[in-house]
Amino acid sequence: MPLDESARKLIELMRQQNGPPLGQVPVEISRELSNRLRAQLQPDAPSLARVEDGTIGDGQDAVPCRRYWPDDAPDEPLPAVVFFHGGGFVLGDLDSHDAVCRLLCQASGCTVISLHYRRAPEHKFPVAVADASYAAEWIHSHAALLGIDPCRMALAGDSAGANLATVVCLDRKGEGLPPFALQLLLYPVTDQHNEYDSKQRYGEGFLLTRAAIDFYAEQYFAPGQDRSDWRASPLLHEDLSGLPEALVITAGFDPLVDEGEAYALRLAQAGVRTTLRRFPGQVHGFVTRGRIIPEALDAIREMALLLRARFGHE
Repeated sequence: MPLDESARKLIELMRQQNGPPLGQVPVEISRELSNRLRAQLQPDAPSLARVEDGTIGDGQDAVPCRRYWPDDAPDEPLPAVVFFHGGGFVLGDLDSHDAVCRLLCQASGCTVISLHYRRAPEHKFPVAVADASYAAEWIHSHAALLGIDPCRMALAGDSAGANLATVVCLDRKGEGLPPFALQLLLYPVTDQHNEYDSKQRYGEGFLLTRAAIDFYAEQYFAPGQDRSDWRASPLLHEDLSGLPEALVITAGFDPLVDEGEAYALRLAQAGVRTTLRRFPGQVHGFVTRGRIIPEALDAIREMALLLRARFGHE
């Protein structure tokens, strides 16, 4: 499949921005520039019945969050999606993925809780994992307080956020706790230790570059940290059985496509109900660029359809 015309348009638009490369300016400036650009590329965000910022958890462990309620939400406990934003564990926040969360909430009928874990380089691996696991477990154990159904909870995320979503599922399994209902993984980071052909094929000229991948890893890991740790590289976990049903969405021109699809294959081989959906002409990060890329909305609809089908929420 050739590169989709919308992806080509996006790549050209990004080239015209001519922003400073990662690592050449302070990380706070990179975050600001990234969010400013994302805001221009996100689709129009729908108004919802209710959107509130707050925190999940208690004391110094509390994790900032933004919660979205669908229109015409019933009084009964709602199905919920816990969402982890991407950004290489360095960029991204509640604002960068606001439109995606609004669209997913509207399309699925689920309440969406977007979490803002602590980022690198200020907080090295595994701090983000600890925040994600703590917040997800707190939400599950306080479901009645939050007005959600603990049996209809999904974890979702894109890129680094998808890494956290599936790592939290593995962590919960290791603790002997019942699995969440679903995991929705958009072009996930699954192996930060091994090399893959797609990083060579698409490591330059398709938005996410090999240089950026290396930069993010340098910020996320302290020198000498083991990148084969399953909390960093869930593909390397010895046993993926018993995990929640998964929808894995990949992009054909993404440096991470090989490891994302390898993870989907391993899930299926372990007996996990798994759907792999490749958007063959797309690039990494396309779902947050819905103003330019129509297929971004298709991916969100696919997630929403699965949520409605599994959660019986019509």
